[in-house]
Amino acid sequence: MYAAVATATAELIHNPAIEARAVLNSVFVDVTPDDDRTVKIAFTGAPEWGHIRVDFILLDARKAHVDTVTGTFPAGQAAGQAHQALFDVIDAWYPPAS
Repeated sequence: MYAAVATATAELIHNPAIEARAVLNSVFVDVTPDDDRTVKIAFTGAPEWGHIRVDFILLDARKAHVDTVTGTFPAGQAAGQAHQALFDVIDAWYPPAS
């Protein structure tokens, strides 16, 4: 189930500017080509029935953990909600250049 949600999420996110690829129950997102950091979106079970836990994990160039934001979404809306929430974490983790 989580692999299917990861695949659907990757398809929503992937575009010419942002590379997203699903691997098992996670999506790896390369936000900008000139930044070595990666956002990992991991889908797992949530304590609430009918919901999916979604972890947004910022990884550095060595793929070491930097930061995490966690949310819980209804299972039927998890891909769309994760897609929308990704842009909130991108705004926080990738501030615009001044």
